[in-house]
Amino acid sequence: MSSAIRKKWTISSAADEEKVKILSQEINVPSSLAGILVTRKIHSRADAKKFFVHDLKNLYDPFLMKGMEKASERIIEVIKNKEKILIFGDYDVDGTSGVSMFHTFLRDLGVPNEVFIPDRFTDGYGLSNTGIDHANSLGIKLIVAIDCGITAVDKVEYASSLGIDMIICDHHQPPETIPNAYAILDALQQDCNYPFKSLCGTGVAFKLIQAVCQKLKLDDWQALLDFVAVATAADMVPVIDENRTLISYGFKQILNNPRPSFATIFKNSSLKLEHITTSNVVFTIGPRINAVGRLGDATRAVKFLTSKSIEEAEELMSVLESENSNRKKIDSEIYLQAQSTYENYKIESINSDAKDDVAIVLHNPEWHPGVLGIIASRMVEKYYRPSIILTTFNGYAKGSARSINNFNIYEAIKRTSEECGAVVQFGGHFHAAGIEIEIEKVEEFRNTFNRIAKTIINDTVNGKELLVPEIKVDAEIDVSEVNQRFVKILSHFEPFGPGNMTPIFLTRDLVIVGDPKTYNGSTTVFKVRKATQNGNRFDNYSFDCVYYQSPDLDETSRYHLKTGTKLDIIYSVEENHWNGNTKTQFRIRDLKIN
Repeated sequence: MSSAIRKKWTISSAADEEKVKILSQEINVPSSLAGILVTRKIHSRADAKKFFVHDLKNLYDPFLMKGMEKASERIIEVIKNKEKILIFGDYDVDGTSGVSMFHTFLRDLGVPNEVFIPDRFTDGYGLSNTGIDHANSLGIKLIVAIDCGITAVDKVEYASSLGIDMIICDHHQPPETIPNAYAILDALQQDCNYPFKSLCGTGVAFKLIQAVCQKLKLDDWQALLDFVAVATAADMVPVIDENRTLISYGFKQILNNPRPSFATIFKNSSLKLEHITTSNVVFTIGPRINAVGRLGDATRAVKFLTSKSIEEAEELMSVLESENSNRKKIDSEIYLQAQSTYENYKIESINSDAKDDVAIVLHNPEWHPGVLGIIASRMVEKYYRPSIILTTFNGYAKGSARSINNFNIYEAIKRTSEECGAVVQFGGHFHAAGIEIEIEKVEEFRNTFNRIAKTIINDTVNGKELLVPEIKVDAEIDVSEVNQRFVKILSHFEPFGPGNMTPIFLTRDLVIVGDPKTYNGSTTVFKVRKATQNGNRFDNYSFDCVYYQSPDLDETSRYHLKTGTKLDIIYSVEENHWNGNTKTQFRIRDLKIN
């Protein structure tokens, strides 16, 4: 086992003491939690009410979004005339959930519609001529594109030449030249007055449905919030403002009145319909929905999500489970190969300039193109280096890039493309990108990309620290603060996600009680209590700890994890729901032996 990567502990800058004191008194919460709220821009009782209390009345008026009036009128025309339309969506959870939502909405109104999800391997990402030709062959004159389309200038022009209108529901950054579509809904486009800019693609399409229902005096939109919640959580958009309300109500719907697909996916994944979190979606629900698109036809996800009965959902669930198992097997094999390739590359490069490489660029023509993003993410997690994983597809080296914190991988690829000319095309954002490279120039790309990555890091203040994984601590607390009331207040911080991450705490001077146990070589459980005795009634109270990534511990730390070991821990406070019982536990993120 290789030694663990050193992690940097960074304690959040202290919030303004006066603001913390006032907020703590106004809403009656411990100062440690009030401090976290203040750092998250919650400064008053009104801010706290909006954060903690979710109300559908607080959703923004959909007609504030540019293009909404025109888009909604076109959909109403479709509904009144029972005109058949095509719903086009991306092959990930956001795209398939959005298509499923829109299909369900129209289906329940008796409006005929066709669903089209592009093939990851033959069509690529986004709007495709294949989908447009399919609509044209059916005589369809309107396409609603969800979670894609904002960059598809040529595709929209092609659809227009066939007499097909296009309504785009997207949430990605618009380019300088946007498509000449019938209507574009994207809160990030210029002159759009919609106050919230962080909806996912399904969220944007939901606002269109909400606008249509508002005009027709229907309340059908509320029954679709489960689709929005799953898409929003899975797409990792900021869980703030309107998204908190959408997720909260969507999760309540899944718990109280789950549609067949979600009831079935919970049953088959061993999740209990007692509690649902964004992490359930990201790590359990999302991968199953994504798997069919990674390995084949993503339309199967839409058929599953829109199942009308438990029997139908269970039949389709077997397909999702099978593909997810295949996906796990494939990415496990490739991940091991990628590690081996990288370790060998480091050995071979020990006497060359490449020994100082700061990024990982690997190419294997046999690797499955559907899992490269997962492999890139896992390489980042293990080695904490910007990672680009490539296979051979249609005569090019094609793959996915993932980054570390504070390193703009999109900008690095852009600069590499400008300098060495190996890049055929690429797209993405700060932390992730897709890329296609001339196959004979992979080595040239690797060298240039690493040189540019080194330049970016060296030009950054404390640049070397970029290559050290950082754990950000929200507050340092005494373990005696973690009582029932503290945990209850903390539960109201949910839903968690980007922009409102699970609070992370640091507690020093604890001692292990009893013998730690490790299960499957990957999860270590133990109990801790305060190491000092000062008469406090909490001194002898122990807390359950679970460390899911205990293999990351170096051998010295693992050896010293035993009864009486004194340590500092970084952790989140969780409620473990099992068999109808709820128990508080600390989820360890890192630890240091004293």
